[in-house]
Amino acid sequence: MGALSRGLGGAPIDVPPAVWDLPFPLHPAGLEIDAPGPRTPAASHRCNDEMHATRALLLLGLGLLNGAAALRVRSDGTVEEPVAGGSKTIIVELAKGSNVESVKRKLQEQSAGTTVLKTFESDVFTGLSVETTDNNLESLEALGEAVKAWPMRLVDIPSPERGKTFSSDAAAKEYSLHNYTGVDKVHQAGVYGKGVVVAVVDTGIDYTHPALGAGFGAGHKVVGGYDLVGNGNYPDTPRQPDDDPKDQDGHGTHVAGIIAGKTDRFTGVAPEATLRAYKVFGGGGGGTEEDVLIEAFLMAYKDGVDIITASIGGFVGWSDSAWAVVASRIVDSGIIVTISASNFGVFGPFVASSGSSGKNVIAVASSLASDLSADPFNATFTLNGNTNVSTLAYVPSNKAWNISGMKIVPTSLNTSIADDACQPLPSGTPSLNGSVALVRRGGCDYAVKQANVEALGAKHLLVYNNDDIWVAPYSRGRSSELALIEAKAGKAIVETIAAGGSVVVDFSQKVSHKVGVFNSVGGIPSDFTSWGPLFDLQIKPDVTAPGGDILSTYPDNQWMVLSGTSMACPYVAGVAALYISAYGGRKAHGPSFGREMFQRIVSSGGALPWANDNPFRTYKPVDDKGFFAPVAQVGTGMINAAKVLYSSTRLTFDSFALNDTANFRPQHEIAITNSGKEPVEYSFQLQPTAGIEMFQPYNQFGARNALFKGLLSLEPISLVPRVSMPDPVTVAPGETRNVSFTFAPPTGPGVNASNMPLYSGKVLVTGDNGDSLSVPYLGLAFSLAGEIKNMWRKGSPQFLRRTQQVWTFDLSPTAPGYPFVSMSIEYGSRQVRWDVYESGWTEDRWSYPPVVGENGYVGSATSYANPRVGQVFDPATMQENNTFAFPVEGIVRDTGTIGNYQFWWLGALANGSQIPSGKYRMRFAALRPFVDPKDSASWSVWDLPEITIERAKRNNTRS
Repeated sequence: MGALSRGLGGAPIDVPPAVWDLPFPLHPAGLEIDAPGPRTPAASHRCNDEMHATRALLLLGLGLLNGAAALRVRSDGTVEEPVAGGSKTIIVELAKGSNVESVKRKLQEQSAGTTVLKTFESDVFTGLSVETTDNNLESLEALGEAVKAWPMRLVDIPSPERGKTFSSDAAAKEYSLHNYTGVDKVHQAGVYGKGVVVAVVDTGIDYTHPALGAGFGAGHKVVGGYDLVGNGNYPDTPRQPDDDPKDQDGHGTHVAGIIAGKTDRFTGVAPEATLRAYKVFGGGGGGTEEDVLIEAFLMAYKDGVDIITASIGGFVGWSDSAWAVVASRIVDSGIIVTISASNFGVFGPFVASSGSSGKNVIAVASSLASDLSADPFNATFTLNGNTNVSTLAYVPSNKAWNISGMKIVPTSLNTSIADDACQPLPSGTPSLNGSVALVRRGGCDYAVKQANVEALGAKHLLVYNNDDIWVAPYSRGRSSELALIEAKAGKAIVETIAAGGSVVVDFSQKVSHKVGVFNSVGGIPSDFTSWGPLFDLQIKPDVTAPGGDILSTYPDNQWMVLSGTSMACPYVAGVAALYISAYGGRKAHGPSFGREMFQRIVSSGGALPWANDNPFRTYKPVDDKGFFAPVAQVGTGMINAAKVLYSSTRLTFDSFALNDTANFRPQHEIAITNSGKEPVEYSFQLQPTAGIEMFQPYNQFGARNALFKGLLSLEPISLVPRVSMPDPVTVAPGETRNVSFTFAPPTGPGVNASNMPLYSGKVLVTGDNGDSLSVPYLGLAFSLAGEIKNMWRKGSPQFLRRTQQVWTFDLSPTAPGYPFVSMSIEYGSRQVRWDVYESGWTEDRWSYPPVVGENGYVGSATSYANPRVGQVFDPATMQENNTFAFPVEGIVRDTGTIGNYQFWWLGALANGSQIPSGKYRMRFAALRPFVDPKDSASWSVWDLPEITIERAKRNNTRS
């Protein structure tokens, strides 16, 4: 690929100065959900592998996989398995014009085990959510007014780990974030988001923060909103909605500051935009339910907002969940919706999020920040009678320094030495007592350098960087104070002293600002950012924004540095607000505006380099190996606000989802509109990104974590499709021309279908007026159904505890007489079924969907809704009717850490009745990808023997 440009849209950029004085105070707080304890942004990158994995899992929020139990992370960093895969709470869409109250009454009259939780009446979505023990998805979809039923999921945002915070007089920002994204150019044009209303669906907003307007209601920055759940411990306690959406957590306040925060020393993306807060999380940190999110989105829609942003989501991977469908329809009404892509990147491909999977919903990935912050100190350079005082940057290993008037003494005047002070200093070296020692980074641990300068009396050691990644220095067991300064600063100090001059430091002044440090790895993809595509091979994520080490507002007049796609998502919402401020929104452009803005934002993305590791954790530069980051990781790349607002070219397209080889879609089209004043000639070019081979083979012991490789195991390869490109086309002012592209999958000796290769890239559309935009493509160079013939993971499904073929459904904890089933699948399945048939039923009688009373079908099994690994049902503490019914839908793949499900069938069928004694045949099956469910061969069926149920032996009492 050649050298990769980090500039906007591929254009080179000027690297900002290594050190500059920022006109505001700053004291960063630490990363959101990382390792325990406060830390500075640089120091936070010292986390070990286990801590880093925890961060990757938690930064955004851990979602329910299929409605029954939210993912939790234990104190040791491991993930608590979701053990149930279904939901007894279901969302049902009704046909437009349905009488919702009438359906509600009918349901509750006909089904004693069904309770209506919430109703929705909107031109976007009409329906209700129910809790039921005697209905399942299929029976509810059979209602005359029903259109579709979905399992209701729980979506969790864990509270950010509270790091070190600082008061309002330390308000600051990482200055060049806006330089890297083109927002600075928009601000220079005087566009700041005025007149635009952004809905923040999150934990609420601390609207008392001075940077967020210090008030609530008309005339303030936060003009309104609603608390949909209250300040209690929802969802563990009932919802208690009220009119005050004040943040109890901090997450939503941080998001709000990224969008619209403003002080003399801090500027959000759209600081003149107004906000509405929709609080969907309580104070207990237990997550929120999908019907609450739907209600919040519909409320924001009714309130007339221009943009809805939600840094919320969990591992789902399907575009047709209830929340995703509602979000997509709101986009179709003309409102822009941005949702974070989630933070499961450590698991590799196919870990896409929930709401962001919706069509034309902008799923936002994260990159590392382009700049980091550091403490300032003054250095007085004296040479040949001339004196100059400069402000330099340093990051201490521990606390801030408080010394002054001390000279710097370098251990070597050779700034190229690779192992400075890695050996005891030569005899005759002057004492370092009362001086600040200066050594070059590299060659040995910091502790070795400290020991060698301490031997000569040094109590303070400055290490100047060797062009490695800027990371806070770290050592243990040494008495001297340690700090890192930049390579440029160190070299300037050495050169001054080598020429006969001197440098004296002053760390004693209490300053109200920080200085900025250029981040040499800024702009690379964050390793936590979730990869797509969706399980139906639609392209996600869509675009990238800065999400690593982002400073923003925090409750109680504080500021904090957090990381996650949660931080990247509101940045894109802010860019959308800038556009609407300049050109108007859906009121000016109609309902197509939401989709048009999706296309405008996505097409602005600039390529990012390949990276599958965190350089701060490995302490080494990123080896991009000459490849661009895949579309499955970053979408089209870094958002470019200047292109979004000022390109006179508009592209109309659906992202080029090429599918797999068995379902290949070769033909794709782009409509090019020239809204400029002169004709423009457009040319076309393919920009491939890194291909990957996803398949994870079994190791020598016959084991593997998952079907697909994790992030650290992925290696970039060249996988380029064959594409028939159109000739250059000239488009007159005001004209729209369509151009077509014909793709063929990559072939050749390097393409091995059994390795499951994924390829992606972009089609670049370049005008002779300077506009350069792009459209993403992605495909699989193999057949999913052909390679995944068996959905079950090795050793799955299986009966736990007992494998007997006679079940009594005795619920006593000492002798449980019911089946425990453990299950995990290699790839996402639209449906997993547990069906019960009459004795003698055979697979050749399969029909879909099965109907009770026909073809030997008895009914669907149910499962206790809250099973726990290693436990059994206990009638004294558990409710027998706390169940959900099969089938379950939208099951995600097993990642090796997430995706193992457990089901306890206590004897009830989906209609609420108890299965009678007798002989039966069970069918436990998962639907394979891209197949017809009516065909028996489309299912991976667990081969089960005939069973006998003897109800007479049931005993539910304690023994």
